[in-house]
Amino acid sequence: MTDDRSADDLWLDAMEARQMGETMTFNLLREKTLAANPEHPDALMSEVRELFRETGPKGVRPTKMSLVDAAIGLQKCRTVLEIDPERDEAWAIGGRLLVDELGMFEEALSWWDNRRMIEPTEVVPLVEQIAILTEFGEYAEAADRIDLIFEGKDMESPDPRSIMRLRNLSEQIKRAAGKDNDFFQPQDSDNDGWIRIKAFSGRKPTTETYWLFFFVMPLIWIEAILINRVLPPTGFSTMILGFLIIFASFLLGSRWVKSQVHKLNRPAHELTRAINAELTSGLLCIPESMRETKLYSTLRERRAIAAMNRHDKIVENGERMSRKWKLSIPEWFVDDEEE
Repeated sequence: MTDDRSADDLWLDAMEARQMGETMTFNLLREKTLAANPEHPDALMSEVRELFRETGPKGVRPTKMSLVDAAIGLQKCRTVLEIDPERDEAWAIGGRLLVDELGMFEEALSWWDNRRMIEPTEVVPLVEQIAILTEFGEYAEAADRIDLIFEGKDMESPDPRSIMRLRNLSEQIKRAAGKDNDFFQPQDSDNDGWIRIKAFSGRKPTTETYWLFFFVMPLIWIEAILINRVLPPTGFSTMILGFLIIFASFLLGSRWVKSQVHKLNRPAHELTRAINAELTSGLLCIPESMRETKLYSTLRERRAIAAMNRHDKIVENGERMSRKWKLSIPEWFVDDEEE
């Protein structure tokens, strides 16, 4: 027996079933909705969200979706945006699929630039572009994008999350500027970065938590004991003084740990850049001997399954990257207000 209801009516029934917790009925009605209208935007986005059922669309951990599912999800986002170009969720999820799940960074630059054509005052597309440009050493382009956020006419104010990301990215750009040309270019087999990577290829990346727990906290504990013995317990003011000393020590220790971890993990960051270069270009730059190391294996284990499946195909193809390779940057959209 065929169901003669319209796609919109079927979807309304599906929403009602979901609110009542009837998952099987909801899934069945969603299938019928898409059978009646394969481009129904709400039903398509519902299917895309399910790809992230273990982490959520804004999760930070790698998902377990397959390469096929990630590609299908991206295509569904494109279909939704053809119907409704202002659908924020489709832009956000599509951008995440391109970067985190597929490793298609050059495509992501164009994706977010297309978003700017729809909403030129939105900050998020610029932040996403800055993150990609910084990852690939395009610091001048990234700095120009940052200036556009704070100096562009009628630009939205960044939300707290974007402010935090911009602060971290700005620090990376400043560090790179202080090193002149001493930044890693994976396409150059003679770059000093490969020497650093080889030297640390036998260990896993370290973490700030490890250093804080095993180095800073024991010293602060000893400091607290010494303060308790040296400063006479004369009252509240002494307790406040002791607290301020310990707090200042913790801040200084945290800053020292951050700098040390950054130095120790530099080879890991550089090898990550090399993996990303291979993902976005479809070409190889990592020496074959490096693919058997603990550092390489650890970095791959932390990435999305879909991206690593795609990376395996690139490695299997075996085409090498030219020394002249550069990240392909689109011709940026320029709003009339920015000219």
